[in-house]
Parts: sequence; C-alpha cells; structure tokens
Amino acid sequence: MRLVIHLNRIFLVILVFLAGTVVSQAQSVNIDQLSDQQLQQYMSQAQLSGLSDAELEAKARQRGLSDDQIAKLKQRMQGLSTGSQGKMAGGNLADTNNTRNPLSFKNTKRNIEPAKRNEPKVYGADLFSGENLTFEPNLQLPTPRNYLIGTGDQLVLDLFGYSETNFKLKVSPEGQIRIPNIGPVKVAGLSIEDAEKKIKGQLIKIYPQIVTGKTSFQLSLGQIRSIRVTLIGEVQRPGTYTLPSLATLANALYVSGGPTINGAFRAIDLVRNGKTLVRFDLYDFLQKGDLTKNLLLQDDDIVKINAYQKRIQLKGAVKRPMLYEVKEGESLEDVLFKFAGGLTDSAYREQIKLVRVGKSEKEIIDIPFDSIAHVAMQTGDVYTVDGILDRFTNRVTITGALLHPGEYSLNSFPTLHALLDKAGLKEEAYMKRAVIRRLQSDYTPSMLNFNITDVINGKADIRLQREDIVTIYSLFDVREAYNVSINGEVNKPGTYEFSDSMRLQDLVLVAGGFTNGASGKKIEIARRLANTGRSIEGDTSVYAIVQEIALNRSIESEQQLQQVLLEPYDVVSVRKNPAYKEQVKATVEGEVLYPGEFVIEKKQERLSELVQRAGGLKEGAYPAGAILIRNKESITKTRFIEQERKSLIAASDSVINKDSLLSNVNLNSGTVGIDLNKALAQPGSSYDIYLEEGDILSIPKKLQTVKTFGGIYLPKQIVYNTTRFKEYINQSGGFVPNSNRNRSFVIYANGHIHRTHHFLFLKSYPKVEPGSEVYVPVSKGNRKLSAQELAAIGSTIAGLASALITIIYVSKL
Repeated sequence: MRLVIHLNRIFLVILVFLAGTVVSQAQSVNIDQLSDQQLQQYMSQAQLSGLSDAELEAKARQRGLSDDQIAKLKQRMQGLSTGSQGKMAGGNLADTNNTRNPLSFKNTKRNIEPAKRNEPKVYGADLFSGENLTFEPNLQLPTPRNYLIGTGDQLVLDLFGYSETNFKLKVSPEGQIRIPNIGPVKVAGLSIEDAEKKIKGQLIKIYPQIVTGKTSFQLSLGQIRSIRVTLIGEVQRPGTYTLPSLATLANALYVSGGPTINGAFRAIDLVRNGKTLVRFDLYDFLQKGDLTKNLLLQDDDIVKINAYQKRIQLKGAVKRPMLYEVKEGESLEDVLFKFAGGLTDSAYREQIKLVRVGKSEKEIIDIPFDSIAHVAMQTGDVYTVDGILDRFTNRVTITGALLHPGEYSLNSFPTLHALLDKAGLKEEAYMKRAVIRRLQSDYTPSMLNFNITDVINGKADIRLQREDIVTIYSLFDVREAYNVSINGEVNKPGTYEFSDSMRLQDLVLVAGGFTNGASGKKIEIARRLANTGRSIEGDTSVYAIVQEIALNRSIESEQQLQQVLLEPYDVVSVRKNPAYKEQVKATVEGEVLYPGEFVIEKKQERLSELVQRAGGLKEGAYPAGAILIRNKESITKTRFIEQERKSLIAASDSVINKDSLLSNVNLNSGTVGIDLNKALAQPGSSYDIYLEEGDILSIPKKLQTVKTFGGIYLPKQIVYNTTRFKEYINQSGGFVPNSNRNRSFVIYANGHIHRTHHFLFLKSYPKVEPGSEVYVPVSKGNRKLSAQELAAIGSTIAGLASALITIIYVSKL
C-alpha cells in the first residue's frame, strides 16, 4: 500500500513536469512517444519536489493535461515500476516506509540468466538468484558519521533547549544549504561530523546559547540522494545503475544480477577516480560473514567483475557438489572441507578420482585421500568422491512367521539355531520346511531347505553365510484360505472366514439370521469331495456331498442348528418358503378416479379388476387409447411414446416386417397391446389379461388429434374429424414422389398397428381413430416414372400384344 502511494506521488509530479513542457495545448504531449529514460529523468526531478499531492494534481490539470493523457501515463508508470531492472533507463522505484530512500531494491523483477539443465552450479551464485536475500541497504540505521554529503541530500537541523526550531535543508547543485537568518553554507564533500562542526560555527552567530549549552542542535540525514554506479565486465546485466547513496558494493552486485558463468566471485574490483580502491571476495562473506570490504559506493564509482582464473568442480559424495573458484595457495583440502562442507556420511574415504584436461586429451588420476593437501590443482579439474558400496559384510536376513523378523549381524548369530532363537517363531509357523536363499561364490543364487523342528531340537544345524536370507513360512501360506458360504433366505448372504469347530448356528448368526420368508424345512449343505482314504480309480460323477436339514422352527431348532458341524468350503443354501409371498404392485395412471399403486390381491387378478379397484373410468377417459407397460419400471409413459416414435420414423426408411407390425406384444419396448374397451365389456375373456408385478396401465383423456409422419409433404398434427386415411394425407400436402403407399400404416393410441392392404391396383387403407399416428414409409432409390416413360412402356406392350395376336391368328389358318 505504501509503495502504491509513493508511486502515485511520483506519477503526479511527472504530470506537472510534462504539462510544463507544453506551450499552448496539452494535446501536443504524446505519452506513447516518451522513452523510459525520459520518464526516469522526470522521476529524478520528482524527488526534489516539495509540493503536496493535491497541489501537484491541480497544477497538472491547470496546464491542460486531459484525463486520457493522465490514464496513459499512469499505465506507463505501472509497467515501468514492475519491469524495472535498476538500470538508468529503468531504475528501481521508491520504497515504501522509508523517507530517506528515493530508490529501492524491493519489488524488482530479476531476469537472471538461467543455468542449463545439466550445467553444474557455481558456488555463491545462489546469492543472486534467491528471493529471500536481497542485499538491500539498511536505510533505518542512524546517520553514519562518516557519510559524505552530496548534491540532492536533505539535512535535518534540529535545535532544542532554550531555542526550539527545526529546519529541513536540501543541498543545492552548488553543494550549499541555506540556513534561515544565516545564509548559504557549503557542505558538499564533507562528512556529517565535519558538516556539523561547520554549521555550529555559523549557528553561534544567532544562537549564542549554544556556547553555554542552554541550546543544543543535532544534524541528521532526511531524504538521501541517488548516485550513479556503472558495472562492467563479467556481469549479468552490465550498465549504469541509479542507487541510493547508502548502497554498498554488494547492493550493486545484487541489483545487476551478479557475475556471469565466467565471472569471478573472488575478484570484484571497486574503481574510484581511475584507481582500484578495493578487491571484494564474496567467499569471505560466504565462509566468515566478513563484509569489511563491502564499502559504501559514491557517485560515478565503477564495479568491475573480472573473469575467473582457476575453477575446479567437486562431484559425488560431497555435501555441496559445485564449481569452486580457487586462489593461489589454497589446497584441495581447503576446497573440500572449507568451501564444500566436507564429505557425506556414505563417502568412500580411500581415494578421490581426478579428471584433468590435458593439452590434447583428458586423463584420469587416482589421488590417495591422505595426500589431498598436496595436490596441485589446475583450472578445469573435476574431482569425484565415490560412495561406498550398498552392501553389508556381515548381514543375514530372516523373514516370515517370526516375532522379530529383520536383519541381523552374522558375527552375533553365526548359526541357524542361534538366529531362530533370537527372531522367535510364531505359533502359525510351518515347522516341516523352511528355506535359505544363498549366493554362491560366483553370485548365482542357490536354495537350502531344512526342517525347523530338527534345528530347534538340535538334530541339525546350518552355519550361516553373509547375505543369507532365511524364510519361515506360515501355515496360512501353504494352504488355501478356509471359508464357508451361505446364500438364500438370510439377511447378509456371502462368504465368511471359517473357524475351527464352526457350527451351522454360528454361520447363520454371522449372516444376520433368517429372513421372514426362510423355509426351515429346506436347508442344504453342499460339501466338497475329499480324500477319505478310499481308493477311487478313474473319474466320478459326484460333484459334492449334499446334506438336507429340516427344522421345526421351534425352540429346539436352535439346538438342531448347533449340532451341525461345518467344514471348510461348505456352501449353505436356505430355501424360500413356497407359501411366503411378498406384496407385488401394479400402477394405474391417467383417467381413473383413484390413480396410483395397487397391491395385486391374487395370482390371477385381471385388467378389468384393476380398473374397478381404481374406481372406474372418468367421464373424459379414452379407453381405446389405453396402453400397458410391462417390466419397464424406469420407463414412463412419455418416454415410452417418444422412443416408439423415434424407432418408427427410423423404420420408415426401410422395408417393414409384416409380422412385427401386426404383433400385439412388442418385447423390445416392454409394452402389451390391449383393447381396454373389450376387456371391460367382456371380463374374464382373452382381452382381459392377467396382471404381473410392475405393470403400468395408462389411460389417456379423450384424444382429438391425429399425427402424420414420413413420406408426405408436411408432417403435422391434425384435428380428428373422420376415419378416412386419405383425408389426413391430403391435409398434410399429399404423398411425396418416392413414398411407399402400399406399406403405409396406422398406429393407434393403444399401440395396435394396422397396415394398408392392396390387391392389384386396389388399396384398402386402415381406418383412423382419435390419437392415431399415420406413417407413410419412404422408398430408398425408387424413382417414379415420368409420363413419357409410361407412354413408351405402354406403346411397347401394345406392340408386343399386337404381334402376339397376329402370330396366334396365323397359326389357326
């Protein structure tokens, strides 16, 4: 929030300076043509403004800047602040809660040159790529006594005691400050301490109490100036940077991105007035936290990053495998233990492998570890510390049915008996056989087996070897899992784990007990065939042994169930009582007095009885259009009609099977073609069919329309007014040329289908009733003959007939 307020203030100041450059009209200012460098110059002038925000905005509008120009400039300022890299052309903008600092390191977008995927890291490079370490100058510290005052600094002169006053004095381009009632005093180039002495000599003239001590004064820094520093050499982003006057050498390195991949981290020169003032070594900071050579920068300082002279690489089992810069007099031991942090715990400490670049090719050198202090390192050397082998000299492993499985020392337990005694056998351990997996001298695997009982009793023992793996099997591992199953009339049928001495009563309880429909007189237990000791030659036709149990469903039945002992893999089937019936339902929808679900009372309840129980038909009911949906619980009447319509329209493009059209029962749709009028008029007849579970009887209202589909010009819905088929075809525009009139049909509201009958040139179309749907199939690939074609065919037939008559007449002569 504070950064936004500061940016807004700079933005207003720039508005004033831009407006001040316009002679007549503000429209001559083209915001888009202003360079970033020009905006930076306006920002520098903005720091020297002492106007308030309201005064700045008022002056900008007085000088003619429009709202569009202000909006464009604000957008440019936001982009410049987020994309700034700290350079002269894109310097860092003001920070936030620090009144001293016109420029800051915060919120700086840093585009550091990314390292390649497989390229090793350079030790120290993380300082310039991390977000948590910024080397931002501390601007909250007390005024340094050795700080050199320059143009642009603001000095705060505070008098207290007998006289109370406060002055904020800006150092002018001439290096002077103007003290009220005293005049100009030159302070540029002086330290704070020296400037304080000089100002004291001037203040005594009008504040004599300073001499007696009744009045005291204090000189401190307010807003500090900005300085320009140039970074050259092997730097990520060389150029001239605008920095706070309290910035140090490390601050400049950070804002420029630090050294490149070829840059030296230990030879960074600060050049002032043409002379090298200090050489900064980043390793002093990384190793000892020493920043004594991290000097304050001054205006026009030059920071030069030299190229590295000697660099080596450490790889393998070291704590920080990286590239390290080496100075003369430093040894491999120094690099390994001071810079790299030493070896890892799994490092091989006998030798180090060196790959060195020769004059024409590479070479490998093995260096004994005790001589690393005397190795003459060369640039480009790659030192690799190997890790120890991932194997044990004295390990044996025991797994399986044990109390304490795991890895053990061969020295402590050299024999199998000692190892088994230590690991402890579980109760379910298989005692007759266990195995040892062993590596032979050529490292091929072998297997030894033994009897555990013999080893424990001291009859046999085996001396173990390195990397032996002992496996103790469980009884459950060497046999099929025991289970029993129960199905039928129990609450939770399924397969359950078998337990020794398990009874039938136990299994029934585990399965949640019998259901209400269970028959105690019919319980079957199917048992696997097992080898009973009898010799059976060849195959047998017997699959299982089935035992039937009949219960009296009394108190004694519990005792009877308790007496039946189960065996593994038994399958228990509890049959349903044939006299037990669950309620089954049928549904009546539509035009009856009491629509809804009805429980079917008896096995042979008929359609007419269901209508009677529903209170009979309403006055507006249309029984001729009633349909019965069977075994399709998820299909409502609306969905059924829509599915039927789609299937019939699709079928209209192909030859329609006569039998399927005339069938009263459509097995695919689950509907039954009924004639409810005849069923109600003739109860008990073949029309009055029996009901089944889930039946849905739908009785519509009196229907008054007829629908036409297929090979007609205008399929539509027509008001019913006649039974004549052709009348509805005519109202739909007539037949199209490729319509198949001979196969036209009508689907009535109750699902019945009547087709067109024809004999020679005579056609008998079906009658149409209310709610009917008229379908005219369309023939594929058949084209109606034109009048010329019919005339040609007729003349040909007439010619053939004339010739035939002539032949007959001649033959009679």
